[in-house]
Amino acid sequence: MWPFARSAVRAYRASLVGSFLIVVSAAALLTANGVLMETGLRSNAPLLTTAAASFAGTAILVVLLVVASTFASALRQRTAQFALLRAVGATPRQVRSMVTAEVVIVFALAAPLGAIPGLFAANLLMPALVSGGVVPGGLDLVISPLPVIGALLLLFPTALIAGRLATRKITRVSPTEAVRGGSAESSDLSAARRITALTLLACGLVVAGTPFVVPGTLGSAAGAISAFLLLAAAALAGPAIVGAIARRAARATRSSSNAAAMLALVNSRGFSRRLTAAIIPLALFLALGTVQTGVNGTVVDAAGMQLRAGLGSDVVIITSPGGVTAEQAEAVASTPGIDAVVASSTVLAEMKLEGGNAPDVLSWEQTGLRAVAGSTSGLIDVGVTAGSLDDLTDANTIAVSSDSQFGTGKSVGGTVELRFDGGAEMSRTIVAVYDRGLGFGDYIIRESSLPAPSRPAVADQLFALGSADLTSLGLQTVSVDDYVDETVAGAASQQQLGAILLFVLIVFIATAAANTLVMLTSARRPEFTLLRRIGTTRSQLTAMISIESVFVMATALVIGTLSVIPALVGVAYGMLGVFSLAIDWPVYGTLAGAVVLIATVGMLMPAMVGTRGRA
Repeated sequence: MWPFARSAVRAYRASLVGSFLIVVSAAALLTANGVLMETGLRSNAPLLTTAAASFAGTAILVVLLVVASTFASALRQRTAQFALLRAVGATPRQVRSMVTAEVVIVFALAAPLGAIPGLFAANLLMPALVSGGVVPGGLDLVISPLPVIGALLLLFPTALIAGRLATRKITRVSPTEAVRGGSAESSDLSAARRITALTLLACGLVVAGTPFVVPGTLGSAAGAISAFLLLAAAALAGPAIVGAIARRAARATRSSSNAAAMLALVNSRGFSRRLTAAIIPLALFLALGTVQTGVNGTVVDAAGMQLRAGLGSDVVIITSPGGVTAEQAEAVASTPGIDAVVASSTVLAEMKLEGGNAPDVLSWEQTGLRAVAGSTSGLIDVGVTAGSLDDLTDANTIAVSSDSQFGTGKSVGGTVELRFDGGAEMSRTIVAVYDRGLGFGDYIIRESSLPAPSRPAVADQLFALGSADLTSLGLQTVSVDDYVDETVAGAASQQQLGAILLFVLIVFIATAAANTLVMLTSARRPEFTLLRRIGTTRSQLTAMISIESVFVMATALVIGTLSVIPALVGVAYGMLGVFSLAIDWPVYGTLAGAVVLIATVGMLMPAMVGTRGRA
């Protein structure tokens, strides 16, 4: 079986080269992310661990889907070969064994070429990690075999399962029926597939409504997931959707004299399953980029809105390049024209996660506490919904945002566990719950209740009620609007790492989509040859493929756009309290243009190569 598999790999290397490249890219991507996660765990860098783990969930799901789809598409093109093998006496088991052997060979060659560079590719992200404050400067990445092993354990079974599923149909029919079967594909869906697609559709619509019930970041994060549920439903129902659209378009052009358009639409209807394998990655490319950038932008806008709402128009923010000392704060408080002052600083701490038996390094999550000194009354309105900030005394108390309260399940009177600089655990009693966590942070604590080593030597800023000339004290005043604009700009810059990781992922998806289109179009060379022999000109073939590419890009744009609309409407309502579509239009336009480019080039270039020369 192995010699036959090696021969098959050499004979069908054109169809397997796409799978090879995708495995290389997938192994590099997963290995690099694994290096970041292991470094975060071993180097006690919780922010890096959180960022890597957050990205890993989406990346693993996308990579596994892409790898499975690529292998399935490559093997599905060889239906005639598998049918011939069955006709000459090969058993279903022998066919499956041959496919397994081919997958092993491709993996043995491709995985090391991706995993080994992936071990060191994470170094390219270090400047962004340091500038974003995710890791301290001078941190060295931890290099070990574990990320490579993890990547292979995820990818290899996925490819094997995809190979088995791709050969399932041909091994379940008789050899005679397999050889006799036509090349056209049925768009009909099995009962199980229809039920699963409808279930995912219903779940996606229900999840999209989560922000209307659970406002804030948690509800919006859950709502954003609906885009991928709806896209999964579209992927399962893809053959029926693509077939129905092509059927109606063909009927509309039936009276037209444009033979190329008619033939293109008939092809699209007859090969709906093949086109679905190309359309869904393009739709995923558009949906992922649109959702992530839309959510990120909405979070930043919501933070700015909450800051403006929580700081009165009579409030000024007092800052200094080196921070505001306690002596300066006292001088400001005694300055004529200043009625009240409260100092505010951000202090890093670790919050203990509830439940589970995770190792100690995984039981604590790094977070920022807003430490205040002075009375917040009349200066800061964080939107208290339960309890009172007046109870925020020096004696082991803390105020939490509604997002944190919902996540922990603890309200006023409950306790949370903190530790500073990896020191001893400390309990803090919740005395207030507030809504404006994006603007003012998830936790507020009195500065005097902090352990002495963790107390800030200087305050980040003073919130003051009134006005006065403080230049003689070496201080400057900033309006609320300017302060909000500066804070929002800083929050946007802190998302740099997420933006880089998102860019890497969508590039991977774009590569996979282009590879699928090239692979599917290249496999149609016998079809193009036959059309040329019966009188079709090269320009007519080019026109036919052009129309098919328009059909692919239009369908991908529609599916990708429709899948994100419920999610982004929910996110806008959950974060901003308004009914709007939280789309970053420049990003959406760029992604849509990329879809058009990928579909056009991915189909026209191999078609032009395939039709070159005389019939």
